[in-house]
Amino acid sequence: MQAAPRRIISFRFAALAMAMAGLLVSSIGACTSAPDPPGPQTPTARPSTAPAFVAVLEKYSKDMLAAGAPAVLIQMKSRVGGWSTAVGVRSLANKEPVQLADRVHVGAITTSMVAVSVLKLVEEGKVRLDEPITKYLPELENLIHPPGPVSVRSLLGHRSGMPSYWEGDIAPSLREGLTRRLSHKERLAVAGAAPWKTSGSTSTFIYSESDYSALALLVEKLRGRNLGDVLQTDIMEPLGLQDTFMMGEQTAPKRMVHGYILERDERIDTTLPAFHIGSADTGMISTVPDLNTFFSALAQGKLLKTGTITEMQTPNRDYGLGLMKAYDPCSNNYFYGHSGVSLGYGTLALISADGSRQLAIAVSRPPSPELVGYDDGPASQMMQVALEALHMAC
Repeated sequence: MQAAPRRIISFRFAALAMAMAGLLVSSIGACTSAPDPPGPQTPTARPSTAPAFVAVLEKYSKDMLAAGAPAVLIQMKSRVGGWSTAVGVRSLANKEPVQLADRVHVGAITTSMVAVSVLKLVEEGKVRLDEPITKYLPELENLIHPPGPVSVRSLLGHRSGMPSYWEGDIAPSLREGLTRRLSHKERLAVAGAAPWKTSGSTSTFIYSESDYSALALLVEKLRGRNLGDVLQTDIMEPLGLQDTFMMGEQTAPKRMVHGYILERDERIDTTLPAFHIGSADTGMISTVPDLNTFFSALAQGKLLKTGTITEMQTPNRDYGLGLMKAYDPCSNNYFYGHSGVSLGYGTLALISADGSRQLAIAVSRPPSPELVGYDDGPASQMMQVALEALHMAC
């Protein structure tokens, strides 16, 4: 087997965005506010009259387990019925059966939550979307060396052109990378040493984890608290999400699904990598039901005002402010949500614009060598399956 790459895995949403370019399309107008989605569904065995989408999701679960995935968790709600499953084990060591409400790393879904906290500052008049972030954080000038003004909006929508900190040498090996903790400023310092891809705020979508490190500093400065505490106040407490939190220095939380990766044929447990601690782009731990609750509440205007949600959905763009978009032919509108890929884990949560269909999936991925770059087949497969199931619930 070839030697491990010098840079450890990139948790890029861009991998999925590029692979699914045909599915992520520009909006033709602002969406109307969503009605209340269907209520919680009780997980049951599939009856003979089960909705057609159940067979698609069951097959995906079986295929993932057959490929070596330790666990698969899915919850779908729709007007034609709901369904959920939790198959596999929490860890390959103890073999405890996994449960639907078990916790997982959610990767870049973290950025959707951070975007909510930034937009709450906008609603309060503390921040303007089209002002340069250096107006609020002048110290960024010397940290990231922007070639021109970089607006808060461009950071939220990954249109700043800032290089990703993953493009630097974060660690010489995966194992060292797992044990290295970086602050927001340290991540940005790595990014600041690389050349910018554009001359500042632009209309070009270039996913960069560094964008959200800068936004994390903005939130922490204006709130006077660390990012995890702000998210707790802005999101988890109002929605009662007791299983969603920013990863800190701790032992493995109870009911945590373990993730794994291979390096030189050695299986490494990636359940508590120090690299995730406090990260604005990968730091959140959550559950499949909590992810559905979060995106449902966001669509219903329980976290932000209607006008702010329209800004977040960003008409005429294929990626909003912390939200990915996928076309929904059933309603001639869009699904909104986000995907997340982190070491050993894959997650995805989507909700239709009218709130009638939503789906969250979390997988402890089959242990394998993780590559640096954009070729992420498992994330693309998850998206394809999710959209097929959602379309069948039209």
